[in-house]
Amino acid sequence: MDESIELKLLRLKKMKQRLVSKPPGSLEPPSEEEEFNKYLKIFKESLVDRGEEVLEVAMRDYPEITRKVVTVLAKKIMEGKLVEKISGGELLRLFENLGLHIHIETSIKYYKRGEYKSLSDLLRE
Repeated sequence: MDESIELKLLRLKKMKQRLVSKPPGSLEPPSEEEEFNKYLKIFKESLVDRGEEVLEVAMRDYPEITRKVVTVLAKKIMEGKLVEKISGGELLRLFENLGLHIHIETSIKYYKRGEYKSLSDLLRE
């Protein structure tokens, strides 16, 4: 009986050593941050127009909810359920429908005699 207990202890010690000394990257699940970065890359590839700008503002203002939205949409893209490109306006409407108000800086410019001027400059003149 003593020999079997000692044998079990030796086996446990060897198993512990194997687990501690396992090489990096071997059978470890990806960290949450690595997984999100993968989803973010996939999602950014499907953005057009000012989509990345809207995404950056949303990440700055509402990071937790935006991470969830990006993860869900990236999974839909990977499954092939979402195949069309997503414009900045569509992404902005999605966030507004979720109750998130994202402020995007916009400006109206006009072209006159070879140069662009803002609407505020036109009104000052």
